[in-house]
Amino acid sequence: MPIALAATVSGLPLHPLAVHVPVVLLPLGALGLLLLLVVPRWRAQLAWPVVAVLAIATVGALVAKLSGEALAAQVGVPAQHQQLGNWLLVISAILLLATIAWWLWERRASRRRRPTGVVGVLVALVLGTLAVGSLIVAVLTGHSGAEAVWGDRLPSGDDATATSESAEPGAAATAGADEPLTLAVVAQHDDSASCWAAIEGQVYDLTEWVTQHPGGADRILAICGTDATETFEGQHRGQAEPEEQLSRFAIGALEE
Repeated sequence: MPIALAATVSGLPLHPLAVHVPVVLLPLGALGLLLLLVVPRWRAQLAWPVVAVLAIATVGALVAKLSGEALAAQVGVPAQHQQLGNWLLVISAILLLATIAWWLWERRASRRRRPTGVVGVLVALVLGTLAVGSLIVAVLTGHSGAEAVWGDRLPSGDDATATSESAEPGAAATAGADEPLTLAVVAQHDDSASCWAAIEGQVYDLTEWVTQHPGGADRILAICGTDATETFEGQHRGQAEPEEQLSRFAIGALEE
């Protein structure tokens, strides 16, 4: 685990703070590059500031990736967000290097008073495509991270109605009213269609959580139909947020 990058800042993990750097600056740098491609007379004044912004964005993407890996070792990681974060680092580095190479080539051609011609147009098209691609990846990365954090906390109207109905008195007890909640009963609910798990003497219906778990569905599917006390404590011991989330899915006490 990257030791320094597992630290917290003002009580918050470093990753959600670091990720704002590339998510904000990479689109800004990409838009600046597009502006330079469209308005040549601004290149001399703005080229190096754009390069600087892209450089900071690339370093930020690296810090976000490493700090995200450190955080994932503690709480799991959304697979889609991780993949997009990797792409964000790659495309920001490529865009930075391509922009530097393009500007040095432009300066050299300008000093020799040689028109860039067709090659210049093709290079501009490639750079423009890279800039647009980086904008898309940055937006998707930010969106996937926000969705992983807030997606299950802001229910839609239908979800709110369902939650309200399930919260009626006796709703949790009714879920296990047909038979005692023994490990044998829990073992019958061992797949994504109906996923129950016993944790610290309570039984939880985790079916809904399978697709919402930030660390991916596989981690929840692995404990369906089992006593997952040891697994849960090993991953989330002493962490208030996972325990609070788990409490939403309680359906009754485990019986011998």
